[in-house]
Amino acid sequence: MKKIILCIVVCLIGVVSYAQNDVAGKPQNLLDKIDRPVVVRDRLVFDIYHSFWMGTPSQGNFKKFNPGFNVAVLWDFLTPKKGPVSFGLGVGFTYYTQFSNCVLKMDKETDVMKYYLIPENIDYKLNRVSYVNCHIPFEIRYRHSSGFKIGVGINVGLVAGMSHRYKGDDFNGVEGDFLNYKNKDFYYKQKFSADVYLRMGWKAFGVFYSYQLNKVFDEGKGPKIYPMSVGVSISLF
Repeated sequence: MKKIILCIVVCLIGVVSYAQNDVAGKPQNLLDKIDRPVVVRDRLVFDIYHSFWMGTPSQGNFKKFNPGFNVAVLWDFLTPKKGPVSFGLGVGFTYYTQFSNCVLKMDKETDVMKYYLIPENIDYKLNRVSYVNCHIPFEIRYRHSSGFKIGVGINVGLVAGMSHRYKGDDFNGVEGDFLNYKNKDFYYKQKFSADVYLRMGWKAFGVFYSYQLNKVFDEGKGPKIYPMSVGVSISLF
């Protein structure tokens, strides 16, 4: 792994050195063209994705499509002489969803958050868990003159909230009752979140991948779940 990282660093240094020497020998009219400001520098980024929830119990039916989004405002810090490598730093907001046939709530006997299966005879229209983070993103970016770009980074922040939205028949066994509520009583969720991510694409469009490093709940106090997301990325400017 160290050899691979060293090779990547050497290659980047070589590319930057070549670009500087190549520009030094160009006529002035070509220099003006080369030095034009890049419009899309990933200052405002939207990521739209599907989340795979890792660590969910096998007996539950967890849906294949769990849409979510991430929005981040970042300042693009250029390297000396405006090389192809830059650094992004800012603030962001992440929203995850989880659809299933389970209810995530406290087990009063064990004092642990658990998944409970909704009985098959219960009819419901919506059963969704939402998970929200506010974070500070930091990323390293490489942007080629052709428009190709790639960036790797990490989001570190606070868990802003977690909630359960349900619309359907009463799953507690009260026949004829219709429930329409939003529950925010999620205990033992971790206060902080950290995930690594990758963006790769061309100009304003790209693909997005992220992986949360920590579990949603404290160790031993809930299911060992955490999201892994794949989607598309759009940069407005």
